[in-house]
Amino acid sequence: MNGFIGVLCGILFVFLGQAGTNVRGAYDVLVSMGIITYFIPYGFLFAAMFRVQREKAGPEVICVPGGRPVAKLVACVGLFTTLLTLALAVLPPAEEAHKVLATVKIVGLSSILVGVGAILYYAAARKNRNHQTGI
Repeated sequence: MNGFIGVLCGILFVFLGQAGTNVRGAYDVLVSMGIITYFIPYGFLFAAMFRVQREKAGPEVICVPGGRPVAKLVACVGLFTTLLTLALAVLPPAEEAHKVLATVKIVGLSSILVGVGAILYYAAARKNRNHQTGI
């Protein structure tokens, strides 16, 4: 049943991606969605580097050479390039006839995709928590 729902969701995303454009435009929207969903975790990874630098590292931890200043610099560079990649992925290509529609589709469909992922994550976490407590 889950595979069937996945296929239906895939068909829905392809259909919505093609609305108001040609095949190339739909492909560009789907590629941009893939880039956005791929790079969001990197944003969290580099942002977490700042938080981790507040804590003292244990003896088994391999630290960034150069210490905290270099680690924060690396985190800044990584976060900046990740945010730049996300911003550029939202911009439609120059040959796109309906730039506003393409941007709305990229942002909207990516938001739906991330939202569905968050719902599935929280549902599984809740199920796991209830299973552990015996509810």
